[in-house]
Amino acid sequence: MEQQWYSVRSIFRLDRREDIKAEYLFEERVVIFRAASCEEALAKGRSEARRYAEGETHPKMLEHIVAFGLWEEELREGEEVWSCLRQSNESDEQFMDRVYAGEMLGLRHVEPSD
Repeated sequence: MEQQWYSVRSIFRLDRREDIKAEYLFEERVVIFRAASCEEALAKGRSEARRYAEGETHPKMLEHIVAFGLWEEELREGEEVWSCLRQSNESDEQFMDRVYAGEMLGLRHVEPSD
């Protein structure tokens, strides 16, 4: 069976650290795998997530792992590796506050330009 690229998202919880005010810090990770099916990609993602959870910070792996199939043979700069659609009746600000409030804690957060 022919393989394609999949991105797999897993979510982890880290216990309170001195540098954050909240009791928990949640981390979303997206990693990529070659697999013959979504089920195989999920199995690979679950195995990788378990290894990650055994790392030095020992985050708790939450049982929410999802895969996204990539249709390109070779990955290129700017290639979409994850997409998630969410339904909401909230304003832009309410939605961003609810779903992405803690994202500014990460070093990867980029402020919008004016």
